[in-house]
Amino acid sequence: MAKSNSLIRRYAKLQKLHSEIMQKPKNNARQCVHSLKAFKSYIKTYRQIIGVENGDATFIYTQL
Repeated sequence: MAKSNSLIRRYAKLQKLHSEIMQKPKNNARQCVHSLKAFKSYIKTYRQIIGVENGDATFIYTQL
C-alpha cells in the first residue's frame, strides 16, 4: 500500500500539530489557546488519515 501525496501531507500536518501541542506553555498557569486549537485540528486530521487508510485496506482486501 503506497501512501498518496495527500496522505503524506496529512502526516506532515499531524507531526506539526503534535509539536505545537507538546510545546511548553509560555506561562505555567493554563493551557495556551493555540495548543487547544492545534489539539482540535489534530483530532480532525487523525480521523481523516484513519478514514483514508481504512478505505485503502478495504479496497486491498476486496481484491483478494
